[in-house]
Amino acid sequence: MFNKEQKVKFIAASYPEEKSAEILELLSLFSPYEDEWHDDFLRQPISRLQPAFNVIAKTMPAKRAKALLSVVKKYREWFLSEYKEQAAYAGVLQLKISDDDKLRSSMVPSAMYLKLILDEVLEEPARDTVDNVYRALLWLAFAGVPRTLAPLITKDEIDFYNMVIRHDGREYRIPAEGLTEFQKLCELDTFLVIHKNPDYEKRRPRAEGNQLLRGLSNTCIEAEKIGDAIYQRFAKTKWSLTYEAVIDSGLYISKYEMERFGLDVSFETEIEQRLEAMTDQSKQAISNNRSMMRSRYTEKYNQWKNIFNLQTGD
Repeated sequence: MFNKEQKVKFIAASYPEEKSAEILELLSLFSPYEDEWHDDFLRQPISRLQPAFNVIAKTMPAKRAKALLSVVKKYREWFLSEYKEQAAYAGVLQLKISDDDKLRSSMVPSAMYLKLILDEVLEEPARDTVDNVYRALLWLAFAGVPRTLAPLITKDEIDFYNMVIRHDGREYRIPAEGLTEFQKLCELDTFLVIHKNPDYEKRRPRAEGNQLLRGLSNTCIEAEKIGDAIYQRFAKTKWSLTYEAVIDSGLYISKYEMERFGLDVSFETEIEQRLEAMTDQSKQAISNNRSMMRSRYTEKYNQWKNIFNLQTGD
């Protein structure tokens, strides 16, 4: 451990004596990396420190990882106060707990990947169950349909010949991998209900109307309620797909396809669409929002590529 005396001094000044051993043990987790760097972890740039912290955090419960992060940042504060080096060691300040594992379970890198997850968790479309509604909702997300608009999509707005959904002046591409679900929901008047007893199955009528996401006759056509039902189905699996995360996945996949073909990736269209939905603001506030959105889109897009090991170029 580099600068052990200094770290012991920090612990003595910052924590009760009964916690000293525990805090020293947490800081010692950086020892193998400090041996490699030949220096205190406190002096490392975020490009070195974050990957090391990510590896360490994966070996412990989330609560302990948060405790480690708290100790590390407190160590920095104490050091700057003690040694008056106000401009140093910004790497620790930028350190954060990675949400890669959470994102990996809630997002997808391709339409086929999403289909494989749906096939694993839900009934296949051919069974004619209400699971077709749950599957279609996530395919609508993948296509980029806002959650609030999803329940409003009607059968008449689906163009199977051109593989698009036309709603409220916009077009959304139907993924080929989700075509069967859309076809089923445009055809079925009843759903097969599967009971706990596998020998007992019964068909029940769908709710009246023209909406694509009509469920059983006693089912409310609300994206939130359908989403809650999906959550229950996914609760006992390693997947935690969310509507917003699947929307983002579909967007990033389309951008990644552009990037693979050597085209510049831009989120300007998405930014303008979001700004249009905002209330009136000053020109400066809109400009600030635009810059912030551009930065966030780019950061999240790069994070998505990283968690699924997607590469572009040579």
